[in-house]
Amino acid sequence: MIKKKIWGIIRLLRPEISLFGMLCVYIGSIASGSKLFSYDLVYGMLAVFFIGAGSMPFNDYFDWEIDKLNHPNRPLSTGLFKPIFGLQLGIIFFIIGLILSYLINYLCFFIGLFAIILIIIYEIAYKNKAFIGNIIVAFTTAISFTYGGAIIGDLIKPTFFTLISFLIFLAREVIMDIRDFEGDKITRITLPIKIGRKPAVHLASILILMAMIMLFLPNYLGIFNNWYILFALPVALITLYSIIILYKDINNAGKTSNILRISMAAGLIIFILALI
Repeated sequence: MIKKKIWGIIRLLRPEISLFGMLCVYIGSIASGSKLFSYDLVYGMLAVFFIGAGSMPFNDYFDWEIDKLNHPNRPLSTGLFKPIFGLQLGIIFFIIGLILSYLINYLCFFIGLFAIILIIIYEIAYKNKAFIGNIIVAFTTAISFTYGGAIIGDLIKPTFFTLISFLIFLAREVIMDIRDFEGDKITRITLPIKIGRKPAVHLASILILMAMIMLFLPNYLGIFNNWYILFALPVALITLYSIIILYKDINNAGKTSNILRISMAAGLIIFILALI
């Protein structure tokens, strides 16, 4: 039972998602001129990890009933933990993230606090507000790049990374709502429910195409070296493939979402290689 509980906590936190945030912080900081290693950078990466990981059980606390249909294997949905445990765990992780942010500087603290406030507002007021909710979720994820720049006091240089990730994350949020269409109809009014699944696919495609155009801008602006395009091209092709299979069958929304996660991870790796 102890092993089951420990594994359940890991599944609640979904740490693999927060690892994206840690990489985003690293890229944003290096792009702003930070050293490849510093204690502040480590604190920042850990802070974003705790805030991101904490948002998962915090979200599950509000969604545990609807997750019985959409995600029946999640720990709160199966009854492995009481729903209140998700709320408590989320708050503890938020506090740890804020403490780590405070140890860096006031700017990081306020960005971390702002992100947490947005997460809370989303859960309480905007989860059922269709596209507005998607924008909030995408923004709180993409702002990790800006947080990385804030570690050394620069909010401007990470802007490119923040914008491109915002577009991809926003598209993925819409696609996940397409995936959860049937379950969400019970209690939520998501964008696909409001405008239809096909129009939502079109919107997600436009967002992804905009992101792919931005992906190649550094090559033409001379920001990265000439090798960058060789790394960026496969990422773009994988991303475009995810949309093609979604147009082929709208029930591939889950598969498309997973492919986008892979392409985002690959994108972060090429950004690191280009910066180093």
